Amino acid sequence: MRSSRPIFSFFLFTGLLLFGCGATAAPSDPTTPAGEKLVKPDETGRFTLAVEGQAEVAPGLVLTLERIVADSRCPVDVNCVWAGEIRVAFALESPRTESPRLEFELSRTAPKAAARGLEFELLGALPVPRATAKIAAADYRIELRVGAAQVAGAQ
Repeated sequence: MRSSRPIFSFFLFTGLLLFGCGATAAPSDPTTPAGEKLVKPDETGRFTLAVEGQAEVAPGLVLTLERIVADSRCPVDVNCVWAGEIRVAFALESPRTESPRLEFELSRTAPKAAARGLEFELLGALPVPRATAKIAAADYRIELRVGAAQVAGAQ
């Protein structure tokens, strides 16, 4: 009777070798769960996100545009008494640590929020609304700026 020990040893060695190679390989670029690359702010801190889009706003810190909460902006083809409002919901998390996930909203009337030493500012939203068309969630693009949070009382 032949021993299966050499075959078993070969497969065990091959499996451990492949596992070891996979375990030591580091990803070259951070990616979102959908496989898309994370957006990074430009040198002025500006960036644009789509709904469910993500940006690496600081090393290991990811901002996600979760949803459009409300959009009552005045359509460009209508005369309005009030300019309207847009409110968007975000989540800020650090996937590599156990820091708690933070959620916050920005709007036209409250365009800034501070979290984890950073300040986020809502700069704009596209597309502009029209009276004749409804904007699908996937079509929104939200422009933001991120920077160091201002210390209260600093001049």
